Amino acid sequence: MEDIFVVKRCNKIIIHGRRAGDSQHDPAEALSWFRICDTRTNGFIGDGYDVEEDARRECKRLNAASSPKAVRESSG
Repeated sequence: MEDIFVVKRCNKIIIHGRRAGDSQHDPAEALSWFRICDTRTNGFIGDGYDVEEDARRECKRLNAASSPKAVRESSG
């Protein structure tokens, strides 16, 4: 069975501000973060994760809880 919940990598851009009168400022940083996507709806679950392994661990937990085997065991 295919996983319902998968990890998606998203771009996170951090823009460094500057004060009035400053002509120099640091360039924006391109980072990434990770979100859990529900493949049935293409919607996102939760607020997102900075660490990919944390998102993968939560996906594994959600997929295990959503499996037909888990549903049968909890109903009987």
